[in-house]
Amino acid sequence: MASANVGFRSPDREQLREVLQSGGTTDIDVRQVLTIQHENIEFFPIPTRPLSVILDDPKLHAAFRTDTELSHSGRLTVQTSTDDMLGVGGFKTAHPGFLTLLSAPEIPLGSRPRQKVAVKRPFYKKYPPGSSTNPINFSIGRYTISDELPKLFREANVLYWARSLLTFAYEYIDHCVANSSDTPPFHIPRLRFVEAGLALSHDHTQPGHKSKSLTMPRAGYLVEELITDDFIKYIHNMDCNPMLDPYEVGYEIAEFLACTQHIQFAKTGGLAFISDYQGGLEILSDPQVLTHPYVISF
Repeated sequence: MASANVGFRSPDREQLREVLQSGGTTDIDVRQVLTIQHENIEFFPIPTRPLSVILDDPKLHAAFRTDTELSHSGRLTVQTSTDDMLGVGGFKTAHPGFLTLLSAPEIPLGSRPRQKVAVKRPFYKKYPPGSSTNPINFSIGRYTISDELPKLFREANVLYWARSLLTFAYEYIDHCVANSSDTPPFHIPRLRFVEAGLALSHDHTQPGHKSKSLTMPRAGYLVEELITDDFIKYIHNMDCNPMLDPYEVGYEIAEFLACTQHIQFAKTGGLAFISDYQGGLEILSDPQVLTHPYVISF
């Protein structure tokens, strides 16, 4: 029985030379390797709770808290280079990263290995000694853990309440639609805030302790699902009017979000509403919650 012919051809010499020249070098980008940071973390998801549930349960009459029974151990990879930053605001930096949790949470965030995320962290501006506070001539400074954690908890708590207030507005809208004989003559956008959680990175044992089980937070991060749309500022926190013009992409969403502000304000008796609406076309991020002075007058 004749054997089958086995095809063979010699490589093009010039093509092979170019490939060897390119692939045979060891000129790696060391900076890129050194700016990748790996953290062993404890991850605390920020839940979405309807306002009615919060009001009905006295245990929930408080700010967002880290509940160890609901936490997940995992690993967070952060690209810390300023060149790779997703953005920098007045108080936080946002870096690309990957989240892997050892146990799958109930929320989509962290449900698969190496999920792409936005990793946010508070910062302050460091100016060179003797220089003026030039708006662009500064470097990123990080807080000590004792100063950083309160800022992160504040951000997590704002997101916790913003998600509740947005859900509250949709509940009212759905109630009105269900009890109306006519369907709305316009499209009602369906938006939500990012899935997110607080990640605490832990050192090994504290100096002076013999037990290897004792750990302490070394750093904190606000970890959010990655928004892949173009980032749009819908409503500023100093003005309730949409920031977009009628011809711009997202204007109808901005108008709808202004409507949710009115609903929140009216139905809470003027006590609270969401401001600083921003994000993608379906997912929102970085809100503020404005409250009446009456809220903190007691």
